[in-house]
Amino acid sequence: MTSQRSRKLRLHIFGSKVHKWLAVFVGVQALLWMATGTIMSFLKIEHVRSEHVISREPLPLGADAPLPAWATNDGDLVSATTKTVNGKPVVELKRVNGSATLHEAMTGRILSPLSRDTAEQIASAAWTGPGSAIRSSKSIEAPVGTEFGGPFPAWQVQFADPDSTRLYVDASTGAVLAARSDTWRFFDFVWGLHIMDWTQRDRINSWWLLLFGIGGTVIAGSGFVLLANRLPKLHRRRTPK
Repeated sequence: MTSQRSRKLRLHIFGSKVHKWLAVFVGVQALLWMATGTIMSFLKIEHVRSEHVISREPLPLGADAPLPAWATNDGDLVSATTKTVNGKPVVELKRVNGSATLHEAMTGRILSPLSRDTAEQIASAAWTGPGSAIRSSKSIEAPVGTEFGGPFPAWQVQFADPDSTRLYVDASTGAVLAARSDTWRFFDFVWGLHIMDWTQRDRINSWWLLLFGIGGTVIAGSGFVLLANRLPKLHRRRTPK
């Protein structure tokens, strides 16, 4: 009986030590996660990106900038870029207000907004996965949940692959703006749970996250205090004189 009790006591002591030191290692990471999450919640994303001190507004082209003969510059052009769309040379003109248009390189004939067929051709050319047909395509004029927020107008081209990949093509410039799939949508959902932003998925300083971060930091910190008080080396017992 004494041997059995001694074995149980040793097992209890061993389990306590394992639990104690595992709590230290896991607790350090939990404390760091809570503390860094709290810090990020306090920071404004505009300050993180230096948007409060740096302007990213495009500068207009000078009046003497070389342009195609058919292009006119009323002081609102930002750039004139020659590129290929569906294997054909085109010129993309961007303006100060953020708008852009595509033109035939030689004649200047405007090509924007692109047709459905052109958008599907661009999407098919961008596809590099196993052969998959296009299931559907539609014009987008407003944000689509959290997976696409512009610019508009755009074409949404959905493929018939197992991951239900959707490609968003800029109807003004022909640029592939975003690729979304079931995998992306699952990650987006998990990310929303992680940062506690269930609607927009881009707010890392919500009050929910801030409150839980502060609460978690207090819990982890107090746990370390309790652990320190229970460590034999730090716990000094008074001995009678």
